[in-house]
Order: sequence, then structure tokens, then C-alpha cells
Amino acid sequence: MSTTEEARTAPAADGAAVQTLEMAIAEATDPVVLRNLRAVAEHVDAEVAGDIDRLMATLVSEPVYHIWGASKSVGPQGFDEVRANYQSLIRSGKNRLSYEVTRVVADARCVVTEGHFRFAYPGAVLPFTTLSTGEPILDDHWYLVEYKCVVLWPVDDQARILGEELYAGEAPRAVQHLDDGEHPELGPVGRCNGVLVPGWV
Repeated sequence: MSTTEEARTAPAADGAAVQTLEMAIAEATDPVVLRNLRAVAEHVDAEVAGDIDRLMATLVSEPVYHIWGASKSVGPQGFDEVRANYQSLIRSGKNRLSYEVTRVVADARCVVTEGHFRFAYPGAVLPFTTLSTGEPILDDHWYLVEYKCVVLWPVDDQARILGEELYAGEAPRAVQHLDDGEHPELGPVGRCNGVLVPGWV
């Protein structure tokens, strides 16, 4: 198995070493592994950008998604379900997320990423009523939410992604209240407290 290993590291928020996709791409020497890493990076970039056609072009004709671990979701199956799922995410702004990758391993058939997903969620969808500080969670205010996750990205011999095997290592945690304009890259464009966006509740 040919794998990418990153020597250059930096501390993540939880003290882990950071190995971003960009680092892995820069260090890859195997052309097939490099191609696969670029395919995953293109997929992630297209998702966050909300470009549905570019996003679907990174996938096989009938992709299959599975979500495991601390999640009630099972994942969409097949082209129509996957496209509809991404369209729903884009309409609501849920696609505008951050994935802080701390480890990447790749070979000719799969890319594996480990890290933290971060989102902006409204209080109405959170399963708790207070932050760890004791501050009450308000339904129409926005909160920084994160959870640790490992994603397996299997690929075919043309570097098209077969789907995702997503392992949620923990239930989503509400980290802090988000003021208007704080982390504007997360959640709906123009997100502001006191306003809920269709698709969330």
C-alpha cells in the first residue's frame, strides 16, 4: 500500500498534529495517490462552495453514503438521493462548514481523513438547553457546533469517489454562541441571530 505521510505538522485546537489535504497533496509522490487526494479536495471545495454540478462530477454515477457511530442519519443512496441531499444542504447553508483535518492516509483505492467538523447551528435543532458555561441556548440564535469524525473516501480507477463512509466519533457539541458576523464562513450567508433559515426546522 502506498500511503502519504506528513512530516510537517502544527498544533490543532485539541493539541493533535495538523495534516491538511493541501499538505498531503504537496508531499505525495505516487501519481495515483496524488490524483485521489486531489479528487477529495475538489469534492470538499465544491461542497463548501455550493456548486452542485461540480460536486456531483467528483462522484460515480450511483454513489453510496453510510454514516456510522454517534449519528441517527444513515446516509443517502444513489445519484438522485445524493444530489437531493446536497441540494437541501446548499439551500439551507448547511454545506458551509469547516473540516479541520488532522490526519490523512491514502492509497490507490481510498483516502482517509480524520479531523473535526464545525458548523453553525441554530439553537432550535440542538438537543440541549444550555452551553457548558450555563448560558441558555436560544432557539433563534446561532451556535458553533463541532464533532470529531473520520471519513473514508473510496475511489474507482478514474479517481471518481464511490461515496463516503463517515464515522462520527462523538455527538455534536455546542462550543459557543456565535455573534452576528462571527465565523461568517459557517452556516447560511448573512446568518444573524433572531432569524431562522428554511431547511433547519
